[in-house]
Amino acid sequence: MASRWLRGLCLALLCTLATWVHAAPKVLLVGMDGAQYEKMQALQLPNLARLNVTRAYTGGVNGTSSAQPTVSGPGWSTILTGVWMNKHQVTSNSSGLANPQYPSLFKRIRDARPNAYIASVTDWAAINQQFFTNDVAGNNFNASGWTDAAVADKVVELLKTTPADFIFLHFDDPDHAGHDSGFGTAYNDALRNTDARLGRLLDTVQQRQAQTGDDWLVLVTTDHGREAPLGYNHGSQTTSEKTIFIASNKAMNAEFTQFVSSVPNQDFGGLYGYAPQTWIAPTVLRHLGIEPKMEWLLDGAPLLGAEPVRKLMPATSTSQTFSWYSLQSGMVDIARNGSVIASVPAMQQGYLDSAAPEGSRDYTLTLNGTPISLRLGSAAVRTTLDWDATRSYFFLKDGSYVRYNQTLDRADSGYPQPVTDSTWPGLAAYKDLLVGGFSKDASTAYFFLSDGRYLRYNKSADKVDAGYPKAIDNSSWPGLGTYATQIAATLRWTGSKVQIFLKDGRYLRYDLTADKVDTGYPKPVNDSSWPGLGAYATQIAATLKWDDTRAYFFLKDGRYIRYSITSDRADAGYPQAITASNWPGLLPQ
Repeated sequence: MASRWLRGLCLALLCTLATWVHAAPKVLLVGMDGAQYEKMQALQLPNLARLNVTRAYTGGVNGTSSAQPTVSGPGWSTILTGVWMNKHQVTSNSSGLANPQYPSLFKRIRDARPNAYIASVTDWAAINQQFFTNDVAGNNFNASGWTDAAVADKVVELLKTTPADFIFLHFDDPDHAGHDSGFGTAYNDALRNTDARLGRLLDTVQQRQAQTGDDWLVLVTTDHGREAPLGYNHGSQTTSEKTIFIASNKAMNAEFTQFVSSVPNQDFGGLYGYAPQTWIAPTVLRHLGIEPKMEWLLDGAPLLGAEPVRKLMPATSTSQTFSWYSLQSGMVDIARNGSVIASVPAMQQGYLDSAAPEGSRDYTLTLNGTPISLRLGSAAVRTTLDWDATRSYFFLKDGSYVRYNQTLDRADSGYPQPVTDSTWPGLAAYKDLLVGGFSKDASTAYFFLSDGRYLRYNKSADKVDAGYPKAIDNSSWPGLGTYATQIAATLRWTGSKVQIFLKDGRYLRYDLTADKVDTGYPKPVNDSSWPGLGAYATQIAATLKWDDTRAYFFLKDGRYIRYSITSDRADAGYPQAITASNWPGLLPQ
């Protein structure tokens, strides 16, 4: 009797051990393109109701460098990489390859688990064939451009017949219905059909778990919402278009379950108090046993397990300050560009980096061993040159330059390029000294240098004229000599005038026809002389005259101001961060 009991106990232990050994982590990530969260909730979809569901947001934080259009290309790229558009660089549905510096889940998983079975099955082909072509090349199975019904059938088959570790699938019918007829019967039917397909997937996952003991995480999400109240379109920064959802078959941590009403940025009805889209990819990685690393600079963190700081975002007033939410008692390590600069209590919930350098900066905050990152600042513009009506040049502080197509309103492909004596003959030796540039006319431009000298550039011959640089003095530039080393930026104005901004917050007006500084200058840059610029008088890093109706002021902290020459005042809503949306291609990748 005892031996029989012992044999039964051993058998039970062996079965339990076998189940434990085979409890391998697996992930199914389901994408429902253009599915409006509020409409899904109103329909009380039965299969979505089987999951834990939370409201979330896409589109980054409006007015900062993380902002991105609420369209599919940027949205799915953020879901699959865990970073916003300012890092993955998919700016539209027609973008090419995503920035390889921020790989998708396909490559992250393949690199960490070489033997994993990975699949991507999509209705919209651009995900596999445009943005992540190189990443999915390492997958075990890919399919693109299939109908939603075929996508569901194939993934059910893969779940039943392969040792799948990570499957991403994309349904597109809700988005098509929205574009075709807006919110209404057809859209609701598309949501119901998609939910039914979700039900088949959930049933199959449950069956497989029962058979193998594998530990499946199922996540469901959408790339963007739709414009209210009609639902035909999307792409803008509105509450409805920014609202998405994240659903999970597992219990999640507080970032998923807890709405934070106290975030400093209360735009869009407090939407930033919910989880951001960037937290999906890190959640997939952690469940698969792949811990996010500090050097990956992910803008999200896992919704499972140990919590990092939450609601990490820039302050609205300065790109030197950022805030977060945490009630934990531990210390947060703060790194800037890979080097730890401070360790502060998590409950401090904010930090001012008073020693922040100019330009783009990556901060990573680590709490409980979990990092989360934030990019502040933007392309560090040294100076600009208004070449002609169709193109301008931006000289960046890393010694490169960008040719900007004003007709297309984007940087030409192939830029930035280094400033050399091949690209800018005679200018290369002075690229780190540039503080101002402007065109006098179709054949002549000038560059001012920080050491008090200047260059005359022959636009027809495309080179610096012989004999330069020369000193800025009262013979070469009457009235300017006293301020030769105080120049911060130069702006070609209308008529024969050039506005010369000084480091101390004053400005001079130079008349090219009279060839001298106008009388009565310098004057202070304030809201009387330059309406809307007064608060930024000492922050001006560069300027650009776009045409006779507008100009741009680029600030030291990576923001810019659009100035109306016609109404002689800064436009409302500025400054804004330089992003890949408002200055396409200007940001270095």
